[in-house]
Amino acid sequence: MSFYDAFKDAINVAQKADNVELYRQLLDLSAQALDLQAEVARLREENAALKKSKDIAEKIIRHEEPIVTIEGDTNNLYYCSHCWDSEQKLIQINCHKDGTFECPHCKTSGNYNNELKRQSDVAQLRAISELNSRSQKRFI
Repeated sequence: MSFYDAFKDAINVAQKADNVELYRQLLDLSAQALDLQAEVARLREENAALKKSKDIAEKIIRHEEPIVTIEGDTNNLYYCSHCWDSEQKLIQINCHKDGTFECPHCKTSGNYNNELKRQSDVAQLRAISELNSRSQKRFI
């Protein structure tokens, strides 16, 4: 017999015995039991979330760059280390072709690939140098 069924039977007995005070107390206890059931459900949900966060935390790989990855992730996704450290949220960063990134949540930015960033900077410097060279030739 479940807790709810036992309470229901006790309330029926109190009703049949015409004991109003006992009936009222049983109704109060029933309301308290429902509150406790809701609290247990909330705590179970919170516990599951904490376990999930702990499981993820054990798989976090930190990098020199301000990013984190997850061990065993076959997609090799990059996540914002700031969001993970401050909120324990895995927010996937927006990676740009030049080796830089920006977090869509907290707006943290940086390099996810220093070599790509260096190559991009060198290409930009060459392009600027070439433009300067062309504009100098016009004035000569």
